[in-house]
Amino acid sequence: MKRTVHIALASALWVSLAHGQASASEPAAPGAKDSFAAPGSESFYRGKAEGWFWYKDPPEDEPELEVKAPLPPPPPPAPMQMAEPPAAPAAAPGPELFSVAWIRDNLPKYRDRAIDNPTDANVQAYYYLQRVMMDKSSKFSERSSQVIMRDPFLDEDSRRPVATYAANALNREVSNNRDKVLKGLANKVGLFFFFKGNCVLCAEQAAVLQSLTAATGIRIIPVSLDGAPLDNGLFANYRTDDGQAKKLEVYQAPALALAIPPGRTEIVGYGAITLDVLFNRVLIAAREASLIDQKTFASTQPFFDNGLLTLDDNDGLSQDQIDQDPAAFVESMRRKLARKTIDGEVPHEAQQ
Repeated sequence: MKRTVHIALASALWVSLAHGQASASEPAAPGAKDSFAAPGSESFYRGKAEGWFWYKDPPEDEPELEVKAPLPPPPPPAPMQMAEPPAAPAAAPGPELFSVAWIRDNLPKYRDRAIDNPTDANVQAYYYLQRVMMDKSSKFSERSSQVIMRDPFLDEDSRRPVATYAANALNREVSNNRDKVLKGLANKVGLFFFFKGNCVLCAEQAAVLQSLTAATGIRIIPVSLDGAPLDNGLFANYRTDDGQAKKLEVYQAPALALAIPPGRTEIVGYGAITLDVLFNRVLIAAREASLIDQKTFASTQPFFDNGLLTLDDNDGLSQDQIDQDPAAFVESMRRKLARKTIDGEVPHEAQQ
């Protein structure tokens, strides 16, 4: 019985070996699983470590990789909104129709249109606009006369009369006051007269200075810059310049300077000066040297001094205040001028 089993096993073994050798001679089908190598083949000896009686375990199925669905693409960026430009500020309203500003801006335009295209309507339109401006000017002139005649600080006739009889009367009074004031200065001041011997204008000026002395008594101090006498022989008792001209920066002749003892000198003019101008310049120099006060000086001027407005009289006013309350501005100016006028009415030295 055992013998029969061994023979069956041996037969099966040789059948298997024969079958394997036949299979080895045929090319393996693509993708076919590995089988036993035929005895004697190269692959048979390479696989000897696997043994003869063992089946090769089939390869375990590799786990299928989980294929994740692709992520949806990100949404495209929203289109950029272009910022709207800021709205342009509303144009400032133009000047009022028929106002001076409107006419000033538009009258040339209508004139040019009438010249380029002189139809009856274009020409009439231009002249009617011109008529509007002329009528506005007439109304302004009429109201100006009404306002000025009631305000002594605006009426120039109150400062210097226009009427001939009134102007002549004022001139006589001013001349009398001037002579009194100058005569009062005669014992307080002298007048330097710088000249050159061959100077024609110096000779003419010398004659004017003699008239000044005769009218006021002011003494003349003649000084020759070149040491020579005048051609006409006036002021023969002169002195030669010994530094006075350089000290006063006198480099031309004739020249006049008011000498105020003890050591002050004020230039009153260069070149030939008329007698009336010389009178007034001596008075101005005397006022600047405080020899006479403002009220005395004002009495010698051919107009009434009711005060002069200066930058110091703004009294903290602003343009907004003037724009918003012109009546308050006018009242402020009147108060200042009234104060100046009252101060000027104090009797002056000449009238005393």
